[in-house]
Amino acid sequence: MTDKNKELIEDQHVTDHDYDGIRELNNPSPYWVLFLFLATIGFSLFYAVHYFGYPNNGKDQVSEYNQTVAAAKLEAGQNAPGQNAGVVLTDKAMLAEGAKLFIEKGCIACHGTKGEGNAIGPNLTDNSWIHGCKPAEVVQLITEGVPAKGMTPFKSMMTEVQINSVAAFILGTLAGSNPPNAKAPQGVECK
Repeated sequence: MTDKNKELIEDQHVTDHDYDGIRELNNPSPYWVLFLFLATIGFSLFYAVHYFGYPNNGKDQVSEYNQTVAAAKLEAGQNAPGQNAGVVLTDKAMLAEGAKLFIEKGCIACHGTKGEGNAIGPNLTDNSWIHGCKPAEVVQLITEGVPAKGMTPFKSMMTEVQINSVAAFILGTLAGSNPPNAKAPQGVECK
């Protein structure tokens, strides 16, 4: 390539900017750099929406705050003598969520569909309890399980709010319901 041809090609790519006799060439970025830049912008948009809140994803600041407050109230309730460990036994939404989780998490396999108990698990509908009947004790039992008797700890499978919902369902709906074909009472009568 001769110098004359080189100058013609350069003249075709010269912009109209001229700074102190220095001409600026039109030298666009390679397409892979542009693609990487656009992919970074796309990822940042996904990240922002996912972690800073699309509606009801539970990861926005308000939801995290509410979960932290609920956990603090639960802990304060467990530490105070005679308290019900923050488990609200009359909240209809919580009871409905507890009923759904009771089925979804497989509690019915050991305790029956109505909490009547079976060959594996104890009856949850009578007034006799093996591991305690206070709300704090039931929450602790669901959280830590009873591995020696085959009950799985649910602390890694459910959040604290979900565990509270299941405990509320057991204490608020199942306890005292006396379904047919219930297993014989086991443990100590709760007073």
